[in-house]
Amino acid sequence: MPHITERAQSKRLKDLGIDIHAKYKDNSGIVERKTEIKQNPNVYQGVLLEKIYYQNHLPIGKTTGFDPRMQYTFIASQEEKEMSCPNCGFPAPISDFLDGCPYCGTDYNIDYTNKDLGAKYHYDKVVHSNYYIWITLIIDLLFSLLFMLCYILLTGRTFNSYDILKVLIGGIVFGVATFYLFYTVDAFIVVLPVRWYKEKQNQKQIAFWQRMETLGISKTTFFNNFNYELQEYLYSDKNEQIIDYDIVDYLAFQERKKDNKLFIQVEVRIRLVKWVNQKLVTETSKKTVILEKNNQDTPTLNNGINIIACRNCGSSIDVTKGVCEYCQTKYNYLQEWYLTDFRE
Repeated sequence: MPHITERAQSKRLKDLGIDIHAKYKDNSGIVERKTEIKQNPNVYQGVLLEKIYYQNHLPIGKTTGFDPRMQYTFIASQEEKEMSCPNCGFPAPISDFLDGCPYCGTDYNIDYTNKDLGAKYHYDKVVHSNYYIWITLIIDLLFSLLFMLCYILLTGRTFNSYDILKVLIGGIVFGVATFYLFYTVDAFIVVLPVRWYKEKQNQKQIAFWQRMETLGISKTTFFNNFNYELQEYLYSDKNEQIIDYDIVDYLAFQERKKDNKLFIQVEVRIRLVKWVNQKLVTETSKKTVILEKNNQDTPTLNNGINIIACRNCGSSIDVTKGVCEYCQTKYNYLQEWYLTDFRE
């Protein structure tokens, strides 16, 4: 079942005939979720491995290189259980209530689950990539050839075609034989600075959220609001080319106050996937996202089904429309946090 944050994207993908197949790795193995179907398998704290994009069932593109520190949880096991509409009592599977009660039209808002930052490092991501393996192999072979050349020049009396052959054969054999050792050592040397840097980032973010907790600010609520606001902005009409996006990395968090208002500034590296001239185009860049704390009372949303009543007439509200369809009372911000700026 799509969450409320996914409705705008789902409509855009459906209009273009594009489906996204995302593969996750969790404790159960490799799990694949598809945008074209309602009932998808569960993912419990999974790491996103890749996304493959299809149009009319033909592959048109693929994205990889996701941050393994980010863990995703999607729970869909409750969708086929029956529920009764609290308004009229109509019984049906939960999945039938996506667009409201099929009988009386009461709106049910589906809250989104937490996407937490884990503590996994980039070691597997870097060391297990084909690109890194080939680079390491080439470097090791060059080193081995140079070593054999120096050895033969220093120990031989002459240097002829047979000696050149010895350098080539000996260098390749020596390089392949020592590849695993060099590969492990090289990987450790290359990844260690990355690990230190990411650990420093993690510690800064942990300290930030500990400080926010002392102010009564929930990390889970912030990220839920962050994801919702970002999707509402990126899938709005003015960004009609964007069909998907991923946060490649959260770089920094910073809070500031102005006129008794609290703002949180988030530096992210984001990858936008666009449909331009019948082609898939990806762009990765650093962005600054600023969210402001909503000082008004906001409804408490729980994971799963939520009913939000209009404060004026009591009718159910579809939070994606921003207005009560019965009495036209406007609801600009039902979130605790809302986006005020998105820039380079």
